[in-house]
Formats: sequence, structure tokens, C-alpha cells
Amino acid sequence: MGLTEYLIIGIIALLVVVFVAYFVLKRKTPRSDTQTTIEINKENIEALAEYVKAQKEQAEEKQRLDSLRRAEQKQKLEAFKQTKDVLKDRLKTQFDQKEWRPLSQILKSADKGVVGIYIIYNETKNKYYVGQAKQIIQRVKKHFQVEDMARDFLDGDRMNIKFLTANELGNDYRLDHVEKTGIEIFEADKNGYNKTTGNL
Repeated sequence: MGLTEYLIIGIIALLVVVFVAYFVLKRKTPRSDTQTTIEINKENIEALAEYVKAQKEQAEEKQRLDSLRRAEQKQKLEAFKQTKDVLKDRLKTQFDQKEWRPLSQILKSADKGVVGIYIIYNETKNKYYVGQAKQIIQRVKKHFQVEDMARDFLDGDRMNIKFLTANELGNDYRLDHVEKTGIEIFEADKNGYNKTTGNL
């Protein structure tokens, strides 16, 4: 066997030793890095699972609350239907006893924290708006910043207002009931300014 052959065998043996050593070291040292990576991934997965669980619980709670609200609204509506005719007669009488006041006077007056129901009447166009508020005068002023009534008022339509305070209405009915009844009495959603039939 010549020197060249020995040299080739030596190089091959050296390469084998280096190759084996490389893989032995690779299997020993990076194991901790691999373990760390696995642990990090495990933490991320656990955090993600907790997040998904929390999101699911929030969605279920929201669904439960929405269901309760719907049930409460249904209960309110049923209660309203049972007493609607009585309330309608009472409300007509109460509003008939009130005098119409020029809207221009109300818009110039100071804000008052009056809770109750109000009716705005466009005498020129024979149109009504019925609303409720915790601060009636302040709420009425907001109507005349952007809405249809503001345009009619600025065009010179003759407009008046009446309102009943919470004390005058008493505690027998919720304001939602009274507002909806007022909208029906004056057909404010059909031929007036109201966009809905109320909060019920």
C-alpha cells in the first residue's frame, strides 16, 4: 500500500471522527436549547389557551346578559300592553290640561334638570315629536342643532311644546311606557318627527 493510499485512509478516518464528534456534541449541547424552545412553546400554547378560554367566557357572559335584557324587554312590553289603554286615557287627560308654550321661549330659557316627557308640535305642518329626558330643556335644545325640526323651525314654522314632569306622571308607569304611549297618541312615528315607536 503506497503513501497516497495511507494518506487517503487517514483523511477518511479523520473525517469520520470529526463527523461522529460533531453529531455527538450536537446531540448533547443543543438538547438544553431544544428543551428551552419546547418549554417556551408550551408557555405560549398555555397562554393562548387561557386567552381563548377567557374570550369564550366573555362571549358566554355577553350572550347571557343579552338574553336577560331581551327577557326584561319582553316583560316590559307585556306589562305595557296590559295597561296601555288606561295609560293612554290618563296621558291624554294630563296633556289636555297643559297649555302649549312657544318653543322659542323654551330655547331661550336656562337649562333645568326636569325629568319627564315632552311633546313638540309643529303647528304649521301638524307634526309631533314625543320624547323623554332627564333634563327636558337641555334635551329639547339638542334637537334644534341638527335634526329635521331645526330646519322647520329655522324656516319659520310655528312650533310649541308641552311637557309633564316625572312628579306629575307618578310612579305607576315607566317613562319608556309613557313615551311609547305618547308616540301612539300623537302618531309621532307615522306623521311626525319620531324615527321609532320608543324604547320598548
